[in-house]
Amino acid sequence: MENPTCTTDTESPPSEGIKSLRILCFGDSLTAGYSSWGYSHYPYAAQIREELRKAFPATEAHVVVSEEVWAVALATGANVLALSVLEAQHTVGDVVQRRNDLNEMIAQHSDDRWHYMDLCAAVPYFDMSDFLRERIWDDGLHLTMAGYEMMGQAIAAKLIELLRVSEKPVHTDGKTV
Repeated sequence: MENPTCTTDTESPPSEGIKSLRILCFGDSLTAGYSSWGYSHYPYAAQIREELRKAFPATEAHVVVSEEVWAVALATGANVLALSVLEAQHTVGDVVQRRNDLNEMIAQHSDDRWHYMDLCAAVPYFDMSDFLRERIWDDGLHLTMAGYEMMGQAIAAKLIELLRVSEKPVHTDGKTV
């Protein structure tokens, strides 16, 4: 697989009658799909693209992985799906409290185009069986290929939910039908 930090879909005009959907995934090693001490990369963006294409076959889904800041997306009028920071094996010092505080700040952020997903609930570390944890988690911080697929499926499900809600017609009084 190519280096996920420079993965892009080619931008070509959508075919006639086909909608175009652009998704920007930004972050750090988890977004890049870091696994096996850096010898493998399985970015969840590939799973998101696959799930979106299955859910919306008449839509061209372009998924780009970058390290840009989310504020850029909001400034350009885009919608943002912000994810909570995942749990990790290490619980030394105040790491857990700091992660929980950060996740609370992400969840409480308010903007018309800001959407939140609790990724910890979708891909837990502590709240799963030892067998599943071994299959999903690589080094206690990063995931295995199966873990990144799980993460991509969960994110895609949330995106599909948001996209389907946005497709509902809206009356002039602001209520959806």
